[in-house]
Amino acid sequence: MNSRVLSLHHLVKAVILLGFAVYIAYLVKTDLILLYIAPRMVGYVKWSAIAFYAVAAYQLYRGIKAFRGPAAASCDCGHDHLPSRSLFKNAIIYGLFAFPLLIGFLLPDTTLGSSLAAKKGMNLSSSSSVKKDGLALDSASGAESSEADSGETKTEDPGPGDSGTVSGTAASENEMFPSDKFTEQYANYAKKLYQEELIQVREEFFIETLTSVDLYLDRFIGKKLEMTGFVYRQEEMKNNQFVVGRFSIQCCSADAAPFGVLAEYDRAAALTDDSWVTVTGTIGKTTFNDIEIMVLKVEKVAKAEPSKNPYVYPNFDFGA
Repeated sequence: MNSRVLSLHHLVKAVILLGFAVYIAYLVKTDLILLYIAPRMVGYVKWSAIAFYAVAAYQLYRGIKAFRGPAAASCDCGHDHLPSRSLFKNAIIYGLFAFPLLIGFLLPDTTLGSSLAAKKGMNLSSSSSVKKDGLALDSASGAESSEADSGETKTEDPGPGDSGTVSGTAASENEMFPSDKFTEQYANYAKKLYQEELIQVREEFFIETLTSVDLYLDRFIGKKLEMTGFVYRQEEMKNNQFVVGRFSIQCCSADAAPFGVLAEYDRAAALTDDSWVTVTGTIGKTTFNDIEIMVLKVEKVAKAEPSKNPYVYPNFDFGA
């Protein structure tokens, strides 16, 4: 093969690899990388960009070397490693790498929204997975009640000091928020949330807060809750109903899962799909698609700007 043709092949490879490195650097610098992967993965992607730069530099070196000297036809392994002479075959091979790179540069970077939520199915019962893994709360509640009835937790005669009151409070909380080994961390968090006048669903504990409230929903009925998310609707919803949703990501956008809370609001029809809102209301319970779920009786709606990082992530420090 002509040395200049071989040099051109190395140059094309170097350009494609450099393109990927530049694209990753651009996403990281603009924080658009957070539209595609979880923050804990960004460090690994940065290292991959450095690797792309290094391999691109090596391909450039190989190209210059091939241009200056005769092309080696084969190596000691007995196989020919030279590129194909077919222009069509080469176009297909390089196109497989160049096409996604061009798509990345040309298409706008957008957040996930209602269209994907409709395909994946909005999860309106965030505690469903916990209930599947854990024991039935009714059984746990019975166990806790039996323990509360024993002499160890009775506090009718606390005596001097507040130790009896403290013990009685702990026993009461255990009865209100029964748990097993799968739900203990949610029960402990639910106890804290129960003490708050307004439960704010913060991004750092978004899924954990919704799961804790949903798991012990009967205890939180009548409590005030505030959360921010995008507006989502399904055909079977009433005119005064919509969902305040967010996408939860574990690793990257490919595993994105939509979570949300059904909301009821008299002027819900005025809210545009995929618009971001902050809603405040009273927690209630309703039935939707034959499933009992949490519903938020909205009292206040405020327009919200999508956060710099529009997705929420599992908090690995939760319960630690």
